[in-house]
Amino acid sequence: MRGFEIDNKENAVRLQVDGQDGVVRVVYDCPAEGVNIQARVTLPSGSARQSLDNLCAAAAQPESSRDALTQARILRLSKRTTYSFRPVASLVRRATAWLFASNEITNWSYDLTARNEGHMAAAIALVTKQPLKHVRAWMAEPNADEALKAHVMSTIAALPVGRAAIADAVPRWGRRLGWYAVVRALKPKLVIETGLDKGLGAVLLCAALKRNAAEGHPGRYLGTDINPNAGYLLGGPYAPFGKIAYGDSIATLKTLTDAVDILINDSDHSADYEYNEYTTLAPLFHDGSVILGDNAHVTDKLLQFATETDRKFLFVQDVPDDHFYSGGSGIGFAFR
Repeated sequence: MRGFEIDNKENAVRLQVDGQDGVVRVVYDCPAEGVNIQARVTLPSGSARQSLDNLCAAAAQPESSRDALTQARILRLSKRTTYSFRPVASLVRRATAWLFASNEITNWSYDLTARNEGHMAAAIALVTKQPLKHVRAWMAEPNADEALKAHVMSTIAALPVGRAAIADAVPRWGRRLGWYAVVRALKPKLVIETGLDKGLGAVLLCAALKRNAAEGHPGRYLGTDINPNAGYLLGGPYAPFGKIAYGDSIATLKTLTDAVDILINDSDHSADYEYNEYTTLAPLFHDGSVILGDNAHVTDKLLQFATETDRKFLFVQDVPDDHFYSGGSGIGFAFR
C-alpha cells in the first residue's frame, strides 16, 4: 500500500488511506449517537484525489522532510473526520430508527422541530394578518385532539394488511399544521387540496373546518386525486365537511365556479402542471385568497404566479424532528 494510517483513539477515528487506487477506509465511533461507522470510499479523479495522492507521497517521506503545511494537514485529518462524520453518524442513527419505527414507503410524515413550528407560525401570522399567539394556539390543536388522532389510528387499523403495512397509525402532521392554521385563521368557505395520498391533509383540513363551523363559520373542502384509492382517511365525523373528486386535477378545477379562498397545491409535481393549476383557478381567486404551494422548494412557479397576479410570496422550509429526511420542502405562500 502506498499510503498511510491514522489511529486516533481520542477522536475515535481510524483512517487507512491507499494512494495506489484512491481508496480511503474510515472507522468512526460515535458513542453519543450509538453508531459505529465503517466506510470504504474510492475517490474519483479530481481535486480530492489529487490531494490524497499528494498526502500519500508526503507520508512516505520522513517527517523531517515534509513541508510544514502538509504535515499539519496530515495531523489534523482525524479531528476533521469527526467534523464531517458526526452528522453522518446522526443520520445513520435516525435512518436506522426510522426503518423500525415507521411503515412508510413514500410521502414521509414527521413532526417539526419546535423552532421550526415557531418560524412557521410567525410566517402564517404575517400571511393571514392574525396575532401570532392565535396562530400558535391553532397549530397546537391537532396534537391535542384525541378524537382526531383516534380516527386516524382506527381507520388505518381497519385497512387491508397490504395497505396498513405501508402507513403509520400515529399521525405526524408536519407542515400540514401550517395548512390547518391558515384554515382556522381565514375561516374559508371553500378549501381545495390537489393531491391527497392517504388523506392525512384532507382529514386535518376538514377537522379545521369542523371547528370553524362550530364557531359559526361553515366551509367545505374539495380534494382532487387521480388515484381512486387516495384520501381514505377522510371519513367518520369529518366526511360531512369535504368530498374528493377522482380524476385529473385540472379537469376537475375547470368545472368550478365558486370563489376559492384557499388552494393547497400538492398533486403532480411537474412545474408546468403546478403552474396550470394556479392559472386555471386564477379567475376564482380574490384579494383574500391564499395559495399554498407544496412544490416551492423545487420550482419557482408559485413565485411566478404571485408576481404575475400582484401577490406577495413567502416560503418557509420545514425542518423534521428526529427523522432521516433532513427537510427542504415546506410551504410556499402567495397572498395579498
